[in-house]
Amino acid sequence: MDAEMLMSLEIVTVPPELSLEAAHRIMLERGLRHLPVVAGQRLAGILSDRDLLLSIGRGEGGTFVYPKQSVGELMSLSPVSAGPSASVGELAKAMLDAKIDAIPILTSRDVLVGLVTSTDLMKVLALLPREPHPRIAYQIRRAADLQARA
Repeated sequence: MDAEMLMSLEIVTVPPELSLEAAHRIMLERGLRHLPVVAGQRLAGILSDRDLLLSIGRGEGGTFVYPKQSVGELMSLSPVSAGPSASVGELAKAMLDAKIDAIPILTSRDVLVGLVTSTDLMKVLALLPREPHPRIAYQIRRAADLQARA
């Protein structure tokens, strides 16, 4: 399976000059965690809910207080991207390596055509046949034990 089969085709994009408050409203209303930022036909960056939530504060009564910045000032520049033929494995590895949850899918001319998120990858995993005895190796460490060893 490749990015073209997996990617979301209905992508909400925003311009760099949009206010952070307006971007947050779009995310909340549409249940989005990532907004590709497009200037003209080109991907300029990506704004994640994490980027946004780290920049906003809370006022009295729990209301959001937004800095006077635009999306373009806060977005991640030069986001990790892939082409439509990237495999699911390549996409997952890129997300793991960069510690990100969304990869814009671009044509060879750098035009945004889709978005693959960690949720999309989880949907693929959910379709895999269930193993009768999954092999999972894990080790649980308590933070106190780690600090004692340091």
